[in-house]
Amino acid sequence: MDMKLQNDFCEHEMTTKQNVEQITKDEVWENLKANLEALEKPKNLLLLGSLGTGKSSFINTVITALTGKYKYHADVGRGSKHNTIGLHMIPSAEYWNPENKEIKTQNLPNFIIGLDASLSESNEENSVNKELMRLIINGQLPQNCDLFYLNNKLKNGEKINIRRNLQMTTVDIIIVVLSAENDLTPDTLLYDIYKETKFETKNIPVFFWVLTNVDKSNLAKKGLEEKKNDICSIMNIEPYKVLMCSNYQPDHKPSIKKDIKILEFLTKVNSLYYNGPSIRVKGS
Repeated sequence: MDMKLQNDFCEHEMTTKQNVEQITKDEVWENLKANLEALEKPKNLLLLGSLGTGKSSFINTVITALTGKYKYHADVGRGSKHNTIGLHMIPSAEYWNPENKEIKTQNLPNFIIGLDASLSESNEENSVNKELMRLIINGQLPQNCDLFYLNNKLKNGEKINIRRNLQMTTVDIIIVVLSAENDLTPDTLLYDIYKETKFETKNIPVFFWVLTNVDKSNLAKKGLEEKKNDICSIMNIEPYKVLMCSNYQPDHKPSIKKDIKILEFLTKVNSLYYNGPSIRVKGS
């Protein structure tokens, strides 16, 4: 086989693979749309995790997979630099504005970000103020409120004003973000969050987990799968509730394969199964 014929063959193979991936993405997107149309309203997704795990980057990655364009909808910090100082919601109307009017109205999720380990109720570095956490999950704090200020007031025993209209920002789903570069064991922050939502008999949000930065991890595929299995074992969750992914960067080219994984995950997160009452559990 001469060089030209070999190149033509390789190009044909690549084109065929891309076509198959695009067809798969279209099918996944149709499933997601049908799922979203069955919802009464968009779900509110709260992103939780320690500093530098990629919470904001993951939000930008999801929106990139949906729109095909990378934008800084969520501010991205720099590793250990704290970048989440207020309770910030990114409503679907902010990132979803397609020209096609037929798909303009979609119950795509609203993203909420703002709680991490720097908001502690003591001198413990990795603890979190449980009262502040409850207020966030129950949608009782206004957008863009200064969480550090409120946290300090609670530490000093002062009362804070809370909202009574809980419909807009009440959390439906919690997505816990971990980095594949770090130790997989959930730290005190994540344990406190998980324990708090299961305390006594009450409605709780549904939990999903995201393991980001798999492209930066030194682990091979088998090692990453072991991390995923460990998360499932430690937190007692099903494997389908854990997504392993790498985040988009501004200079990255679109990846159909990555988009498919993201859209499939969104389909699970926004499943009609979770449109009814939240899961009820008994206190431990």
